[in-house]
Amino acid sequence: MTYLFLAMLAMLAGCASGPRQPGEVAESVAHQQAEEALLEERFQQAVALMESGEADAAESRFVQLVKDYPGHTGPLVNLGILAFQNGDFENATAYFKSALDLDSGHPVALNQLGVIARMQGNFDAAEQNYREALRVEPDYLPAMLNLAFLLDIYLGRPAEALALYERYQSLAEEPDPRIEDWIFDTRNRL
Repeated sequence: MTYLFLAMLAMLAGCASGPRQPGEVAESVAHQQAEEALLEERFQQAVALMESGEADAAESRFVQLVKDYPGHTGPLVNLGILAFQNGDFENATAYFKSALDLDSGHPVALNQLGVIARMQGNFDAAEQNYREALRVEPDYLPAMLNLAFLLDIYLGRPAEALALYERYQSLAEEPDPRIEDWIFDTRNRL
């Protein structure tokens, strides 16, 4: 008897989750697109506040976005950047790691964790984070330049750094004269 009841219950559950009608699918897609557009608008407003130096207002907006859209990495990464800019490496690290929990290959979060590790003297962790960012996004210029600096200045591996400096220059929209100087200096040291 219990088997029959369970079979009937399973059949009813299947009916409730059966195929949607075309109108329901279109409505669901439209709702999802509207939510994404709202998220993007609110996110851009928070970024604009951040870029204009209104860090407290930006932080409030990003915190609210994290609450309203917990599956998105952008607000977490920007909260990490704000914490980093305030010298709060502990919270910055926590935000970047939370972003990586959602997207283990987030190049900005990986790069920023590398910067924090380098500043704390943990050069192995810094190198690992920069290399992981470049593995995920091979042309991510901030991680490329940070890895070059780390290899050149902190780890005494100028030959490896030179290749990264040159690659950076070849990919940059506008060549950076400072990088040209570093390339020249690195070649002379080799």
